[in-house]
Amino acid sequence: MLPGLGAGVSYAAYTEDLAVSGWPWKIGVFVTLVCFSIPFIVALLYRRSNLMWVCGVILTTSMFSLYYFFGIFAYFCYFIFAPLPLMVQSIALLGGTLLTLYWGVISTGTVKHLINRTPFVKKAFDEEETHFTYRMQAGTALCERLLKERSPFPKIYVYFAYGVAPFSLIGARLLSSSFGTNGLLFFLAVLGMPMSLWSAGLLARVFLMYIVLPKTLEKDRDKPVVVAE
Repeated sequence: MLPGLGAGVSYAAYTEDLAVSGWPWKIGVFVTLVCFSIPFIVALLYRRSNLMWVCGVILTTSMFSLYYFFGIFAYFCYFIFAPLPLMVQSIALLGGTLLTLYWGVISTGTVKHLINRTPFVKKAFDEEETHFTYRMQAGTALCERLLKERSPFPKIYVYFAYGVAPFSLIGARLLSSSFGTNGLLFFLAVLGMPMSLWSAGLLARVFLMYIVLPKTLEKDRDKPVVVAE
């Protein structure tokens, strides 16, 4: 799992190499245990259920693990724990926090517009006598057609990411040998921010569509929402 990978890298970088703090790897281990335990417990308690919100809990946990790796581990941990000038830390942390909050508000508004202002709910959910049925493949395809979601990636950034992707396996070794651990962590932080925004948008989308929406329908109509292929 990605949080486990983040914990391992954090231990090697922040505890062993830079010797600044043991908190990053401890946080990573905790997040790994939580992200592993929640789907396991939910699957154990609702193993014979196809309730949509149950599926949503598992998907939300997976999306959070993705956001943790790129947002918390790659970006925020670096600017909190790495030996950097205070001004650099302050500007980076304030900018990253504001940008993440802004993107979360934008993503949430986009999904709420999809739910409240488009025919998505009527077309994606089949109301039957005792329950609603959400057909995963058809619903996902409909969502992609109706959802007008902005991208956190400037085109030049996408081209740069595509350019470095084939060299990702050797990039870490080159950076660590040329710039040291601090340079490698900075490289991860710079590339991680757009990915963290993308994963934060997915996290908001999955949470609202797979947990909040079915719970709202269940409360309003007194009918559970189940998932079908």
